Amino acid sequence: MLTKYEYKENLGNIFELFSSGLIFINDKGILLDMNSYAEKILDINKDDYVGNHANDLCEMFSVSDEEKKFLVKKLKKEGYLENHMEYQPIVGEYKYVHVVISKQSDSDLYLLEISDESEKIYMKKRLDQSESLRTLGQLAAGIAHEIRNPMTSLKGFTQLLTQNATDDAKRYLTVINEEINKMEEILTQFLELSKPSKSKFTVINIEEIILEVVSFMGPQALLKSINLHVTSQTNGECQVIGDSQLLKQVFVNAIKNGMEAMPDGGNININISYKIGKFVSISVCDEGQGIDDEHINKIFQPFFTTKSTGTGLGLSHVYKVIEEHGGNIEVSSVVEQGTNFEFVLPLNNSL
Repeated sequence: MLTKYEYKENLGNIFELFSSGLIFINDKGILLDMNSYAEKILDINKDDYVGNHANDLCEMFSVSDEEKKFLVKKLKKEGYLENHMEYQPIVGEYKYVHVVISKQSDSDLYLLEISDESEKIYMKKRLDQSESLRTLGQLAAGIAHEIRNPMTSLKGFTQLLTQNATDDAKRYLTVINEEINKMEEILTQFLELSKPSKSKFTVINIEEIILEVVSFMGPQALLKSINLHVTSQTNGECQVIGDSQLLKQVFVNAIKNGMEAMPDGGNININISYKIGKFVSISVCDEGQGIDDEHINKIFQPFFTTKSTGTGLGLSHVYKVIEEHGGNIEVSSVVEQGTNFEFVLPLNNSL
């Protein structure tokens, strides 16, 4: 049998008890064996892979063909490779793994050591986002009054001037007034992110919230030739602890973004389902332009936007609201095919 080879036998129980995932591959790329920890990290059954070429496993790592060729060439030349990679299990969320591959000096085998660093990466992202919002709050508090007072004066003067202005002057004053309104809108969003939360948390039915939002957004979607589809795998009594108004803002924002990504119309699919560990998942999936890899990790950063007229504060506010509700957001996207936002919220524990 392929798993009966000398190197593994020399390791004995260490192979199974090792604190990282271990995988042995021969010089022809055939996967010989893996320990139970590797099965757990990769969410697979080793019987489905042992004896097959390692390419079957590599397909689940987010590595381009060009990058894969480069890494294989480097490994053959140096006999050692270390990298951080994204891994997509057959079922479940992306994982962030640390991979070390080394050629064994006393055999033709390669040992792949893999460790799950997903929690560390997710924690870092949350800390980075929290730090960005904290800095934004400090900045907002410092400049709010300095900006709002002169804006109020400018708005008052434009209204006075309009009374005796010529038609041409009125057009210019209208433009000035609209620009002041835009500045006020940005400042309001700015302050919304910075001020302490005044949320009113109650027990709410998440399915009812979604249906209310879809009903509200329906006419706007119809005008843009966009169909809103809602499906649910819950029993209709899916309850969370939260602020209904804030959560409505989150889903309005998600649907609005999906609509803006589809100028020629299309479908937005909203699905509500239970998630393992007493969570509910609400996914909002569009068929729009998609988000490229360069931008997808920045979309929740304050002021980051790819829109010519966007403020870059909407998704920062969404992130803050979901975080305050003890949830998280997962985003996946394919350029020219669409984007899926998955909002995960804890269910009401009293049920």
